[in-house]
Amino acid sequence: MGAAAPGAYAKTGEVRQKILDACVEAFSAGGFHGATMEDIAEQVSISQAGLLHHFDSKAELLAEVLAAHERETAAIAREADDLDLLRTHLEVAHANEACPGLIQLHSIISSEAMTGEHPTHELHRARYDSLRLHLTRVFAELRGRGRLKVDTRLEILADLLIAVMDGLQRQWLYNPSAVDVSTDVEAFLAGVVDDEA
Repeated sequence: MGAAAPGAYAKTGEVRQKILDACVEAFSAGGFHGATMEDIAEQVSISQAGLLHHFDSKAELLAEVLAAHERETAAIAREADDLDLLRTHLEVAHANEACPGLIQLHSIISSEAMTGEHPTHELHRARYDSLRLHLTRVFAELRGRGRLKVDTRLEILADLLIAVMDGLQRQWLYNPSAVDVSTDVEAFLAGVVDDEA
């Protein structure tokens, strides 16, 4: 078998990215069950067979869209200083404001995924468990350094920060001009964390 043409892999990567971008729009508009493979293929101007060449199923498409966003978020966290891990959530909030379609997708799919039969139910459950554990450790480190202003249990602080971010993002999707997610998250953290300690 001959070697692939020099531009073949780049073209394949480009097509895959176009498919994933189309998925964000399709899933944001109709949720997982409302979007169809036919709609996604049509939006990218390829056949359904061409779409299936890149992704085996709609569930695989959705998982890849969500995983790509998680990788971007993880990259932001990796660049943070140990003492500033909590502040990375502000950077994530800033980054999310640039992609409302993706945030809308996360909101719709996470609501649908509450039922056990949804293909991303386990992905979402694991994500929340991992985030809760991560934030609990961060708050524990901050308490150890004397930087927490409150005596609230660490697990509860983790739950509250997740709820604040998720809730603010949903409100922002309804009315972006009325809600500033990163400013509001910063205000919440200012009430919990002492920057001067």
